[in-house]
Amino acid sequence: MTERIIIVGAGISGLSAGCYALMNGYGVRICEMNNSPGGLCTAWQRKDYTFDGCVHWLVGTSPRSALYQIWQELGVIQGRQFHNYEYYARAVDEQGNEFVVYTNPDRLEENMLELAPEDEKLIKSFTQDIRRLSKTDIPIYPSLKNLLKMLPVLPLFGRYEMPVPEFAKNFRNPVLRELFTSALEWHEMSLIFIMMNLAWMSNGSAAYPIGGSAPLVESIEDRFLKLGGEINYRSKVVRILVENNKAAGVRLADGTEHRADIVISAADGHSTIFDWLEGKYLDDEIRGYYQNLPVFPPLVFVSLGLTDDFTKEPITLNFPLRSPITIGGKRLKRITYMNHSFDPTLAPSGKTVLSLMIATDYDYWTRLGEDKQRYYAEKKLIEEAIIDALSERYPNISPRSR
Repeated sequence: MTERIIIVGAGISGLSAGCYALMNGYGVRICEMNNSPGGLCTAWQRKDYTFDGCVHWLVGTSPRSALYQIWQELGVIQGRQFHNYEYYARAVDEQGNEFVVYTNPDRLEENMLELAPEDEKLIKSFTQDIRRLSKTDIPIYPSLKNLLKMLPVLPLFGRYEMPVPEFAKNFRNPVLRELFTSALEWHEMSLIFIMMNLAWMSNGSAAYPIGGSAPLVESIEDRFLKLGGEINYRSKVVRILVENNKAAGVRLADGTEHRADIVISAADGHSTIFDWLEGKYLDDEIRGYYQNLPVFPPLVFVSLGLTDDFTKEPITLNFPLRSPITIGGKRLKRITYMNHSFDPTLAPSGKTVLSLMIATDYDYWTRLGEDKQRYYAEKKLIEEAIIDALSERYPNISPRSR
């Protein structure tokens, strides 16, 4: 008799787990609380524009990568076009100095040396380490063989684990120090994370899938269904049923219970552990993850559908503002935008989607959420502030300039 698996969540992980379970002879049913797949890998349609909330690049797009075979088996790679980035980030200062974080280590090194020849030793060491990382594949399966492959670059993880601003202090040149931080700082993300992405981009293993999140998810959903899987949308799980300390099924919000031999939660850990399992299977280590680890800051995500053609503008740019703006109670002197014109499927011909992700304060928005009128008024103020800020560099995008 075929063993039955229930998977909670039809995001990338839930759909992928379902595909591999089906390929290995299990019967699979996915319960998804929303009316479409994707989870955090999602996008929104507004008139003729698509605003993508997730995919900036997909790791494993080169046949040389071990991940490539997985994406093939999930139906992601076939027939899909990819965009390889020329650069990862870009920043300018008030004097017009520009730092371009090229994905090609040679071009990156050249740009950094132009800005700061006095930092030649540090710059060459930094770019050489990116080259070393680019020759190392991501180990998909834990094994002694894969560990041995990683040994030559393991010391780099200790060397570059610090946040970007901390590393930037090592540059003697003040211009490179400021622009390096402005271009690459992302909520105290460690520099090694950025270096790994640059390494993957340099060897073609981290490219952007044309079309973005929605078609990527749909391809895995299609693969899952063709393998014989079942997805129940609008099926919100409220409890994981446990019998003899073994998961035995799920209870949905409508009160129905569904049995399975195996239950896989591909939803968030907090809901799984504290709500659906009622906190019964906690230990101090797991509890500490949720009580002590720093939380990634919440984001204000702003997307704009423009009637302007931005195909000749930078795909991403961090630049200083003449007039600082306030977003969610936080004063900003610089902003970074993402220009999605490299993906022609997201906007009509000759038009553009711009997006911005701005770190904010969770408590600030929690308080605002108690008063819906103030909440929506604040969102309107943010819209106007962002348009005004972008208008400093691109005057034509402001409705007041037309």
